[in-house]
Amino acid sequence: MKTSNNPEGEWEVHKFGGTSVANAECFLRAASIVEEQIACGSVNNGDKKQICVVVSAMGGKPKVTDLLLDSVKAAANREEEKVNELLALVLEKHHTCIDLLDPIPEDEKSRLKTLISGDVHNIRDILKTVALMKWQATRISELCAGHG
Repeated sequence: MKTSNNPEGEWEVHKFGGTSVANAECFLRAASIVEEQIACGSVNNGDKKQICVVVSAMGGKPKVTDLLLDSVKAAANREEEKVNELLALVLEKHHTCIDLLDPIPEDEKSRLKTLISGDVHNIRDILKTVALMKWQATRISELCAGHG
């Protein structure tokens, strides 16, 4: 996607999700694509080129979006143990990926894990409400899946 009416120059948007960010190797490949675009120059036809990167849910097996949606269903059925298992898988998948991103310093890895853990904590709070109401609202499912 490009916009040319921006006084800062054109924007080039790169979106990565699913299998393109399924694991650490895929994340590093996506990063190299972005680095290559940056190295190609920040100039495009004499104008500055701004680069935006959007990363959505991790794919692979299991898909993070599926885990999150399944956790909403489990909460609506008051299956607390299943909710805990599913959210633990979400955390494990992200933490394993972060651990394998060798170019990233340890303090940054720790910061990223803390952010993700906070998101999962927030999802767990939302799912407590779902369990109390025994109600799997579409908007709640979308909210939880959006954290992917």
